[in-house]
Amino acid sequence: MDAARVRFAKYWEGAAPPPVGDPLTEERVRHFLRLAPEARTVLDLGCGNGRASRLLADAGKRVVGLEISSVALRKAATVGALGAIWYVEGSCEAPLPFRSESIDAVYWTEVIELLVDPQVAVAECRRVLRPGGTLFVSAPYHGWVKNMLIASMAFERHFDPVGPHIRFFTPHSLASLMRLQGFSIERTIYLGRFWPLWMNMALVARKA
Repeated sequence: MDAARVRFAKYWEGAAPPPVGDPLTEERVRHFLRLAPEARTVLDLGCGNGRASRLLADAGKRVVGLEISSVALRKAATVGALGAIWYVEGSCEAPLPFRSESIDAVYWTEVIELLVDPQVAVAECRRVLRPGGTLFVSAPYHGWVKNMLIASMAFERHFDPVGPHIRFFTPHSLASLMRLQGFSIERTIYLGRFWPLWMNMALVARKA
């Protein structure tokens, strides 16, 4: 836990950590709002500097933003919409500090690829979601053609052993992880660039 806090503190200490300039944040939020309109209470899991949390709150959602990095949370607290958002410091890979079946939807984007034990995190998402609740999870896209190009042209850079990404998902492997924890997959969304070089993918999963 302490090692994870140190790792993510360093991740957020830079002048422009990757989530700050993510060009797909607004698009992901739009997809989520369209596909989970019934959700009133949303957990923004790994909320970072609160960019998506604020967009969700502006759309009328009650938002809980959980983030392991106190550095990121301090940044989140400096920008608007605080009355509609409750920020909590905590880890995705530990028991979440919420009652079972107390959350309508989990918005979990660009985090799962950073985790040592994503299976624990998915299980906790299922625990806190109400029956029928929505899990919206996104990760960088990997597919056969893109993987071949990476392997032949950019392997060392893409799989940087000291980079923040430690998990690499295909649509199939991400969906399999969700199903293993009792979710049903309703939709897969591809974002950024074009087939077969999508930048990103998002799964909409439902708790049975």
